[in-house]
Formats: sequence, structure tokens, C-alpha cells
Amino acid sequence: MYWTQRPQSGDIVQCRFPEEVGVPGAKERPALVLQVEEAADDPAGYVVVVAYATSRRTSMLFPGEFAVEPSSKNGLVKLTKFDLINRRVLPYDAEWFAPAPGRSPESPRRGRLDLKDDTIKRRLQSALMEAKRMPAFL
Repeated sequence: MYWTQRPQSGDIVQCRFPEEVGVPGAKERPALVLQVEEAADDPAGYVVVVAYATSRRTSMLFPGEFAVEPSSKNGLVKLTKFDLINRRVLPYDAEWFAPAPGRSPESPRRGRLDLKDDTIKRRLQSALMEAKRMPAFL
């Protein structure tokens, strides 16, 4: 079952980010939506490119990573870093995405990056440029 609300680039969603190819991860975690396309097998569904997120070791940022402070707008509860090199293409469905905690109506969308904030925009652009220079794990 695809989630009906169309995600957007910049959304932070609740994801079962895979640790091995083709298998949803056991842990639900935030992920950053980088790209959205219609699903080839169902025009009512979507396929998304998402970047891995973690709240661990946020003081150490490697190429392609940037950290975001928690806020009500982005739906994060801890300082979180996003790894734009570690990204996956996934169907936007209930197998890979779970309802975000405390959100009504049910949706995987936790929140959204404030792309009008110059600091966030610069960090994201810098991480994207670094990620383009590194091999991706798609």
C-alpha cells in the first residue's frame, strides 16, 4: 500500500532504512527525502530517494553529512545528522515507511527542513556537493 500524501524534497519521514539490499530495516528512523517520482507500476504511488539519518556521533561530520537541530518544524527530537552519500531508492509504501510518531492524520512525514533558513540551505548544499564527489550506495 502506497502512502497517499505526496512527499516532497526536504521532507523528513519515518523510514525503515535498509541495512541490506531489498530488506526493510528493523529500526524506524528519520530519513531525508531528496527526490520524488511517480511509481512505474502505479501512477497513484511514489518512489523516493532518501538519505540515512542518525542521532549518534553528531559531533563528527564526514563528507556528505550535515547536522540539523531538532524543532517542531522538522519533527526531530534530537540533533540529527543526514548522510547524503548513504541513500536509497525506495517505494513510498507501508513496507518501507511507518507513521511518524504523534502525527495525525497518519503519515510518514515527521516534518520538513526549513529551506528558507540560510544556514540549513548552506549545509545542505555543501553536503550535496561533497556527496556528488563520493560514490553513492544506491
